[in-house]
Amino acid sequence: MEPVKIPSECISKAEIREQIDRIDQEIISLFAARFQYVSEIVRFKTDVESVVAQERKDHVIKIRGEWAEKHGLDKDTFEQIYRFLVDHNIGKELEILRSKLIG
Repeated sequence: MEPVKIPSECISKAEIREQIDRIDQEIISLFAARFQYVSEIVRFKTDVESVVAQERKDHVIKIRGEWAEKHGLDKDTFEQIYRFLVDHNIGKELEILRSKLIG
């Protein structure tokens, strides 16, 4: 694979789109790796309250918004993205917990 070009080095829309696609592939790969940890953390949780972990959820969303803002991104947008992601992962964790308790 060619190294990723910086945006100002791109000479066409197609080249920019190719770079965006490469970055998105890496983002998806990182989300997949993140989800592996999400799946494993259920080993250390015993009930719905520990899965939901509202205080931790609120902290994660707030901090991700702050990280986004430090990079010149819209804080609210990234808080929404992470709220969706965390809620989705909580649902998956609850499925795993249920199967662990039943299993």
